[in-house]
Amino acid sequence: MFRAFAAGCLAEFARMRVVVTTRWREQGLRGFALTALVSAAVILVWLVDRTSAHPVVTACCGERVGGPLSSALLRLPGSLVAPAPLLPVWGSLIQVLLAFGLAEAAVGVFRTVAVVGASQVLATLAGRYFVWYAPVALGGLPTSWRTALDTGPSAATVGLAVYLAIVLGCPRIGVVVITGIAVAVVFAPSSELAWREHLVAIMVGTACAGVQLLAYRWSARRARPEIDAGDLVREQSVRG
Repeated sequence: MFRAFAAGCLAEFARMRVVVTTRWREQGLRGFALTALVSAAVILVWLVDRTSAHPVVTACCGERVGGPLSSALLRLPGSLVAPAPLLPVWGSLIQVLLAFGLAEAAVGVFRTVAVVGASQVLATLAGRYFVWYAPVALGGLPTSWRTALDTGPSAATVGLAVYLAIVLGCPRIGVVVITGIAVAVVFAPSSELAWREHLVAIMVGTACAGVQLLAYRWSARRARPEIDAGDLVREQSVRG
């Protein structure tokens, strides 16, 4: 059973590699402009945060659960690339390179930004719900969490990874990703807020994938009814 699972993972990984290498061969670095931009922003903000300009990073990117919702929405783009409290910068960078790079190659910039934006926004709003409104029975957190920093790309990349695993037909990779996230969050200190937001991001990524698969199924029935929707998704993904 383990050998079959491992073989399936390797086959799914090979499929993803074909998507990325095809994009690179056809467009080069230009085909990964969004990934390069976000990665550069992660490094730049991390460097600035370690200098005397730290207050600037805090003002534009330092989203806190207890802050006003209006300022939180304005800080959302910056909070995506800001240093995460529970993650070193190289961890954030790896997440961005893998998730954004594969997504940009497979589904393009527009869908990547849409899924990232939905995951980031809804995970952030969910964090506020768990701290401000949710009873303990539904995962509510104590008021001391209202001063916690809520920054980093983890929620966005988790939602994006789950979305990609579904639309590209790679369930085994999805299981590995979710298991890895669960283990990392469980063993991380002060991760009560993080695992709740990651769970929401997983649900958002699943919902986005479901919407896309339904849209492809509808298109397939209208244009070529004999083609399965999943095959159509993978066909269009390989084409970039």
